[in-house]
Amino acid sequence: MTQGIADEIAAAHHADVALADRAAIDALAYFSAALEFRGETGDPAENERLRLLASTQHTKYDLLFATVLDPGAPVEGRRHAYDPRYRSLVDRHVHRLLHEDGIDHVRVLHDAHDLDRAVLLAVTAAASAVPA
Repeated sequence: MTQGIADEIAAAHHADVALADRAAIDALAYFSAALEFRGETGDPAENERLRLLASTQHTKYDLLFATVLDPGAPVEGRRHAYDPRYRSLVDRHVHRLLHEDGIDHVRVLHDAHDLDRAVLLAVTAAASAVPA
């Protein structure tokens, strides 16, 4: 999570627009899903520290997309093995954290119309952030 945050800060330092794949909250969702997958809960104080760290980032985003898992869609470009149950847990944790923390986001379904809409939103937001 900290490397992702550092990368975001570095990218945004001299740019009008920075695109980031995998927001800090994603790292927290993957961690929470891994704990649940293994039947663990983790240390409550450490879990809260991680949640607070992730929360420092979301206010910096002008636009945040949250893809919605389509369990029937093939995983493209797989570099690693994955477990469908774990994938589902990650999806559930991402959307739970976004909801519980009241983080503004745009849900993106796995269909051509929604993907096109997301691209249009991103391009529009980026264009409005760049000085004329």
